[in-house]
Amino acid sequence: MDNGKISVRYARALFQVAQEQGCEAAVYEGFTHFTHNYLLAIGQFNEVLADPIVAREEKVKLLEMAVGEPMHDTLKQFIAFVADQKREDKMFLIAMKYMEMYREKHHILSTQVTTATQLPEETYDKIKAFVKQTFDADAELDVRIDPSLIGGFILDIENSQMDASVAGQLNALKNRLKQ
Repeated sequence: MDNGKISVRYARALFQVAQEQGCEAAVYEGFTHFTHNYLLAIGQFNEVLADPIVAREEKVKLLEMAVGEPMHDTLKQFIAFVADQKREDKMFLIAMKYMEMYREKHHILSTQVTTATQLPEETYDKIKAFVKQTFDADAELDVRIDPSLIGGFILDIENSQMDASVAGQLNALKNRLKQ
């Protein structure tokens, strides 16, 4: 069975249980922490989780540590279940699929804002209001700082990008002058 089908099935089952137990937001929050920590150390995670010599208990501890505290009991039980099924190496894909289902159900768009410097909170609120008005969805902001933009920002909403950065405008001007 391919990894996509496995992760979808596990994520869908967890999502259904979390809905029934009224803890879907807590599981989502746990997976948000997990995916962030996973991406910070992806090589080490993959190596440990795929290693058949590493004990199940150690893999469970690693996954729980990546989720962090507080962790809802449903997620803790799910991690143990996944380990029992020897699917620990699929946990990242399961988490991503669960998060996708949660965002879809709650009308949340994953939105990345890249700026040259940290912006005032009011600016982020305006971006959220723009997303709400334009897409009729809440924005989950991932803010990144990139001084090479010089000024302005790049807004990436579900892989649709709006580049209002000084660096982007300079590149566009440079390309027009080349023609």
